[in-house]
Amino acid sequence: MKIFALAANTYLLETPQGPLLVDSGLPYENRKLLGLLGEVQPAALLLTHHHLDHVGGARKLWERYGLPIYAHPLDLPFICGEQRRPPFPPIPWLGDRIANSPRPVPKEALLPVEEGAMVMGWQVVHLPGHTPGQIGLLRQEVLLAADALRVGPKGPWVPPALVNHDTQEARRTVGKIARLGAQHIYVGHGSPTTLEAVRALAGKLGV
Repeated sequence: MKIFALAANTYLLETPQGPLLVDSGLPYENRKLLGLLGEVQPAALLLTHHHLDHVGGARKLWERYGLPIYAHPLDLPFICGEQRRPPFPPIPWLGDRIANSPRPVPKEALLPVEEGAMVMGWQVVHLPGHTPGQIGLLRQEVLLAADALRVGPKGPWVPPALVNHDTQEARRTVGKIARLGAQHIYVGHGSPTTLEAVRALAGKLGV
């Protein structure tokens, strides 16, 4: 597994079916992402959720490689442009423009995946709260948890309410991650964390 440190961590997973790219950075990071990929051509792209720092390069990658793009059905309307994202930051006009700056991905490029589906050897896990359809990937003792957690110097924490669709649900998702039992947990923002640290957080949250 390779980690590309863009605005949000982007992951390149080697699978028997070819390279699987997880998330695609901000819109203006397209050139940097392609440079990091070098000669590697992803076989598919999985978008963990619809926020601009995770889907910004998706349209460009589809145009360049014609690859399939996986995402959860609840986030697909935002990704393909049928529904506008909530403004971020919550400032009239500007917040809406920033949040919806990624170019929509054509519906024909998108493949819906839900809890339990297998994508190139990885199991899809629904991790709602940050967005309705946020998903992660689980394989053996490794979980890619997207923005279900953030990790700082004091360990994992729940993203702030300002950026969540439903913070109470996001808190419950921490408990779900703890019960999955993955020993190595990779996130969208911050360094990897451990099952022990996530269980401690779940205990504090009462989930």
